[in-house]
Amino acid sequence: MKKIHLLSITLFFAIHINAQSTAYLKIANTGSIEKIEHVSTGGYITIGADSVYKSQVIRWDANFNPMWKCKFTDANIAGSPQRIVEANDGNFYYMNTSNEHSGCAFIAKLSSTGSIIWQKNYYETAGSLYSYALSKAAGTDNGFLFGGGQCSLSNYVIKCDANGNIIWQNQYLYPLSTGVITCWSIIPEANGYVVSAGYNINSLLTFKLDVNGGVTAQTAYTYSSKQILPLRMVKLNTTGGYAIVGNYNNSNDNKTEFVAFYNSALSLLSFNELTVTYTQFTLNDITAINNGKNVVVNGSVYDGSAFTTALINLSNSGNVEWKKRSQGATSMSNKNVEFRGITTNGNYTVSGGAGYYEGCVMAIVDTSGNGLCNNTQFDMQNIHPALALQSSVITVAAANALAVAVSYTNTPVSATTKYLYCGSLSIGDDGHTQAENEIQLFPNPAVNELAIKGIEKWPAIVTIYSLTGQQLSKITLDGPESKVPVEFLHTGYYLLNISSGDDNVNNTLLPFIKE
Repeated sequence: MKKIHLLSITLFFAIHINAQSTAYLKIANTGSIEKIEHVSTGGYITIGADSVYKSQVIRWDANFNPMWKCKFTDANIAGSPQRIVEANDGNFYYMNTSNEHSGCAFIAKLSSTGSIIWQKNYYETAGSLYSYALSKAAGTDNGFLFGGGQCSLSNYVIKCDANGNIIWQNQYLYPLSTGVITCWSIIPEANGYVVSAGYNINSLLTFKLDVNGGVTAQTAYTYSSKQILPLRMVKLNTTGGYAIVGNYNNSNDNKTEFVAFYNSALSLLSFNELTVTYTQFTLNDITAINNGKNVVVNGSVYDGSAFTTALINLSNSGNVEWKKRSQGATSMSNKNVEFRGITTNGNYTVSGGAGYYEGCVMAIVDTSGNGLCNNTQFDMQNIHPALALQSSVITVAAANALAVAVSYTNTPVSATTKYLYCGSLSIGDDGHTQAENEIQLFPNPAVNELAIKGIEKWPAIVTIYSLTGQQLSKITLDGPESKVPVEFLHTGYYLLNISSGDDNVNNTLLPFIKE
């Protein structure tokens, strides 16, 4: 299969072709990555902070070159917790916290090219609206959902349309709760949503909603001897079930975290209590690979002297298949580094985080756990305690959040640096490196016509799509002298598909400038 380079003085887009090698790299000198998501059109989007803790969103191509950035510098932006999700229309919803109201949720809609479409605050007039979960809407709905919980508004979920208007909002209460119930994670399904919540600090409340917010299924499990907190849930396509990663309360046990597996009916199949011998252990995120046959969770370990990354692969039956720890790759003596977010690209996982001297870091890891530098020993036990199934029923109550438009200060940020510590980027399916048998597209950015060199099999079919997936043109090239007319495009980014015999390159980014 061919490899493509798009080169210019101001832009470099090294294209990811179906397979990607393992790599560990620094992508910025300062700051951190808190969450990372794989974008449907290729590449990634991250949320995090700069060196002075200002929140920022960065859209990356497949080789971690920044496409656009947005930094929220307004004093009202609190900086935590942050969430990002790609909508069904290819735009993005970004969630943070605003200081304008107590526990106020700030949500902005960003276009696929990085411009802000709208900004809104969601709050209560007499209470707090602490928000932790963000999800795109189910099906083809271009809206979103968010949720959370605090004393005045417990275990709430709010559904909004694509313009941020509230469509419905509910609290989901559980009779056995003696305190706050908190919604931690929401994922969409074909006919609704699945919600992961926690109550009494020691229980897992998992339930399904229809598209209008009605409860269609539920289970609750209690762990009597430990304080547990579910963080994030993912869908397991192979089984139709789900997996949840969560924390143990640090005052209760700061060396233990958990991963729970459910079937499609929300019955708990395996509760995995992961315990280390070190001083501190934290898991932050989870993603599914192998079509849901495995999950990979990431975070950090503190051994009394330094923080190292933690990366663990579990089968959906609850067996630990491999575990990896790694130090930072800096030449400095302080090699503290942590993973905070993880996403999937094929069967590879991509983790984002921060190192003390590295700043923002990324790691591309294959199904065997290869891709990290400076691996070190990882001692961990996996036991399976029993949790007690509860029999009470969720009740639904009204919520009373309000939405108001805001206009917070935001600015683009300067270019990042990138340094590859170990591994390499973008190895194609034929096993050759990027430098061999290249296809080249030029000029870059494209202007009126696009020339393509390096295709060996003719004719070749070239299709151009918008970032939302709309087909804009399709043309057959008869030979190496043929060119693709692109003068009808507007300035921006597009997707290019080249099909030539057995070679097929999908979702290749094409920058274009209108003369």
